[in-house]
Amino acid sequence: AVVSTQSTGGAAALARLEATSNRSSGLSGQLELKRQIMKERQKSSEEQSSAPSTAREPEVIPQLGLRMVCPICKISLPKPEMGPHFENCLEKQLEVDPLSTTCTMIHTLNSGELLSAGVKTLATIITNITSHPDEEKYRKMRVNNPALQKKVIPLVGGTEFLEIAGFVRITDDADDQEYFILLEMPEVGHLEKCVSTLQSATKIAPTLDRDTRVLQPSAGLQRFEVSPDFYRVTREDLAAEQKRRADELDRSEILRTKATRDRDAGVGMRIYHYTVIRIRFPDGIYLQGTFSAHDTVESVFKFVESALRHPLPFSLIVPGSTALKRDGSLLKNAGLVPTGVLNLSPAESAEFTLLSDEMVCKLSEM
Repeated sequence: AVVSTQSTGGAAALARLEATSNRSSGLSGQLELKRQIMKERQKSSEEQSSAPSTAREPEVIPQLGLRMVCPICKISLPKPEMGPHFENCLEKQLEVDPLSTTCTMIHTLNSGELLSAGVKTLATIITNITSHPDEEKYRKMRVNNPALQKKVIPLVGGTEFLEIAGFVRITDDADDQEYFILLEMPEVGHLEKCVSTLQSATKIAPTLDRDTRVLQPSAGLQRFEVSPDFYRVTREDLAAEQKRRADELDRSEILRTKATRDRDAGVGMRIYHYTVIRIRFPDGIYLQGTFSAHDTVESVFKFVESALRHPLPFSLIVPGSTALKRDGSLLKNAGLVPTGVLNLSPAESAEFTLLSDEMVCKLSEM
């Protein structure tokens, strides 16, 4: 039977630390144990690399997926699960604060001309009532009114906003028409609050989770793939790319092969929106974070600073190249998309790990 050298090394490391782990207690004890395990794993890894290989297991290339943070409950979830979760949070929030949540939904779930025209129309409807409280014509509107049909009915949250303001949707038996009617005049303060809340509301959306990880060097750390969420091509991406190519080529003057037609149609095109950055520390430990392709180099430096035990000057070195300039350059323009590996070079050497206790507790193997 073949015995894994790594398993033997790991077992030996745990055996050497068993006495220490039994004596350690509390957070400080756990942190000290983590640090010792880091040293033992590194020693075990070095022993394994120098020992003759007796077997090769099938290679499994890990895939990294995107995680997003819900702006309402702050929970982090894989990107495919965030859409339904976000909608569910909005529905729950409606029960707590219907006016504010409805206005937020209007700005979040609509866009462009529909949003701007819809908000303006709703505000005008309510303002007309507060300015002319005794005029009935402002308190009764046909549902099939062309302006409502174009600007309010298609607006997600538009009908709900009118209901919160005090309108009721009923059918008039006299002409068999549907109307929005204010059966009772609400307080002016309530109507004014509806307008101000609508106009001051902003769009909310899930944000990218940095998904900070601290990784022990291993074979699996060297190769990995990113999920399709990192490079899904949107309609806007495709339109921009096609326009760029149209500006560069006079298509009427070239003989287009099938490969050319596929390229112009965007077949197989990958436009990366996100990237995984790994920073290798002097002790071999990797700090990993997920960034937008439009994040800046400065944001990577700040990410590293937030993970340090103590503030200290450092450089980030591109392997085989020079130090990365700390500025506002986009990661996609700095050659750090869809992945990037940087070496951290501190201004002065340190005897212990440079990572904070919180980061040490995140230590894991890929």
